[in-house]
Amino acid sequence: MNILVTGGAGFIGSHVVDRLLSDGHSVTVVDLWESDEIKVHRNNLNFDFVKASVLDDKIMEKCIVGKDRVIHMAAVLGTSETITTYDVEKTALTNVVGTVKILKHCKKNNVGRVLIPTTPDVPWLNPYKITKHAVENFGRLFSEEFDLEVVAMKLGNIYGARERWLDGPKEAPYNYQKVVPTILMETLKGNKFQIFGNGNQKSEYIYVDDVVQSFVLALESKKDLSGKVIHIGRGKNNSVNEIVTAVEKAWNRRVDVEYVDMRPGETHIEIALDPTNLKNLLDYELQWDLNNGLVDTIKYYEEMYRKYYV
Repeated sequence: MNILVTGGAGFIGSHVVDRLLSDGHSVTVVDLWESDEIKVHRNNLNFDFVKASVLDDKIMEKCIVGKDRVIHMAAVLGTSETITTYDVEKTALTNVVGTVKILKHCKKNNVGRVLIPTTPDVPWLNPYKITKHAVENFGRLFSEEFDLEVVAMKLGNIYGARERWLDGPKEAPYNYQKVVPTILMETLKGNKFQIFGNGNQKSEYIYVDDVVQSFVLALESKKDLSGKVIHIGRGKNNSVNEIVTAVEKAWNRRVDVEYVDMRPGETHIEIALDPTNLKNLLDYELQWDLNNGLVDTIKYYEEMYRKYYV
């Protein structure tokens, strides 16, 4: 197929692009930056990179013409960061208006299916969660009222190689703080890992390869997935405290921690995903357990530490 991936230079997107190219698809990536993981595909005749914003109508329509599938991952990320660091209006404009523009172009150009990652339904009041909730509803709107097959891929806390960290690559348009890379990088730098609140808040931690496989199956499925919401999870969550313990076991190394106040835009909650549609619609169950995923992830961040800090 001929596939467009917006935000394809990022963490999950770059893994998806690798897989699509290895499967023989033609892939166009639109992103604000060309990451190292994307640069390796420059000589691939089935690959094209376009440096642009999803808000640029002329460029986006040109990129969408002739596409069989679109994976729309481009977004301003971060929970507290979209309050403390990034402009609220820009977050709303990119995430919501940018998505509506993409959906309009896809409808106009008869794209067969659009996949959009969304987030669990939680009562967090931050621009990222608010906009992702709106994006999911716009997807349903285009499915039900405009006959465009839009599928929401609901993600928990995805971890693995290439996820950015707060003081990560300076050329990246957005860096943000996530649990696993922060544990690893702060420990490697000799710092304590700060746990927000009491550390009992829970989420599903899913290894990135399981996400990639789920996206590929959703792209290729012969079923009508219009308006469907597919949770990429297994219905089992872990607290932050449990993740610290799991990292120590996988790494065979102590992680020093300190407890601090909760960040803006977050509260103590428990997130668990429902794997029913993943199994029934895509015939898939997650393959990676937490320990094996962490062992694989740790190797990458040890390399990144040597690259950026040694």
